[in-house]
Amino acid sequence: MPDHLVVARSVRARINALTPHFRTAIQLVIMSLLSDPVPDDARPVGIEGLQYAHYTVTRDDVTVYYLLAGDTIVINDVHPDS
Repeated sequence: MPDHLVVARSVRARINALTPHFRTAIQLVIMSLLSDPVPDDARPVGIEGLQYAHYTVTRDDVTVYYLLAGDTIVINDVHPDS
């Protein structure tokens, strides 16, 4: 279970600019990553390293790109799938 969650200011601003439906969907995906950092529907992006790996998760019309580095999840990008 991850100890830290990092969401950059620019990503938070992008989330806040979306409609409530997409904001809620993105927040639910991010919260689910805290309990299961690599869910079954996560797709690796690029090459997985020993200490870190990039993933993408698509659910409920939203996509979340994130980095898993040890016990830290870093949200890199989010966008609605429309």
